[in-house]
Amino acid sequence: MIVGAPHIIMVNFRLISKIRGIIISMSVLVSCLMAPVSPVTAHPHMWVDLNSQVVIGNDGKAIAVYQEWLFDDFFSTALIEDAAKHSNGIQAGLTAEVNIILEGLQAYNFFTLLTVNDEIVPADGISGVDVEIRGQRVWMSFTMQLAKPVDIKTQQFSYAVFDPTYYIEMFHLDDAVVSFSGNVPDGCSAIIRQPNPSSEAIALSQSTTLDDDPNQMIGRLFAETVLVKCQ
Repeated sequence: MIVGAPHIIMVNFRLISKIRGIIISMSVLVSCLMAPVSPVTAHPHMWVDLNSQVVIGNDGKAIAVYQEWLFDDFFSTALIEDAAKHSNGIQAGLTAEVNIILEGLQAYNFFTLLTVNDEIVPADGISGVDVEIRGQRVWMSFTMQLAKPVDIKTQQFSYAVFDPTYYIEMFHLDDAVVSFSGNVPDGCSAIIRQPNPSSEAIALSQSTTLDDDPNQMIGRLFAETVLVKCQ
């Protein structure tokens, strides 16, 4: 269950330590005396741009969710630097680094909350993992299999991709459209519902204590939700 997922910094101490070093260095260079909250303490610290697609089987039921993650410049820099040290080259290094991350997230549905009729449902692993450098950023993709096919004509299917502690902000690109692949039933569409956090949630995200005492519920308050609907 994703709500109980550990902070993502537990996935790879070495990489996150490097990221924090970059963030702290930036804060020294940029004066923050006039800001109410230091960027080192306010969440989020990292950003991932998302793209996703609902995969439909031959019988018209949803069977998977394809995802693309584009890591921010800072995290990408750390990944690329470490990947470049791999004895078999940078691509092999990237694959190894991404496998470490995904292995740590496997027990937590890969930071993806799947629901059918408002009930949380499990995934059945991922396949087709790919990783490459796009510009100066690291891009990865995978397909998450659903444990059971979902009849999107009669059941309400939705999903959200987020870090439960909000250390990372994970949003679809501004112009993103969630598409379908496969034998899509007529009249089906997907919309991205934007989060609407309360002033209390925003204040909590700016708390100076979150790094030392992560709140496992806050991320859901800032998460997008993809809703699949069929008329």
